[in-house]
Amino acid sequence: AIPCGAAALTMIVVSRSAVRWRERRWHLALTATLGGIGMIISASFSDNIVIAMMGLTLGAMGALSTLPLFWSLPTAFLGGTAAAAGIALINSWGNLAGFAAPYMMGYLKDLTQSTTTGMLIISTMLFIGAALVFLVPAKTVNR
Repeated sequence: AIPCGAAALTMIVVSRSAVRWRERRWHLALTATLGGIGMIISASFSDNIVIAMMGLTLGAMGALSTLPLFWSLPTAFLGGTAAAAGIALINSWGNLAGFAAPYMMGYLKDLTQSTTTGMLIISTMLFIGAALVFLVPAKTVNR
């Protein structure tokens, strides 16, 4: 409950800040980076429950706070039926990832006897997403 509770509060604070400053890209990139760093801390210190929980909390705060900011991107540059199709495509890929990721984590845990590799893959995806957000022009998103 601690990581999810902290993430819920962070999600509200970061979203309000992004709206107030009219700046979504940096908020999204920083929260994704924060999530990646938290996941790395959690994976690296899995033998220390306090540090691992702090890392997992930081990771959840960052990763989950990207969601409301991310969903403002497709509608910022797509309109009408293109927005509907774009959101449907994103949801399809997200659902596919939600189906495949647990199997991947289980496979990696069986292969390596550790969840560290899976956590590092999640961190890498967050870092890649943080970088890719800058492909969207600021004028388009920060209205």
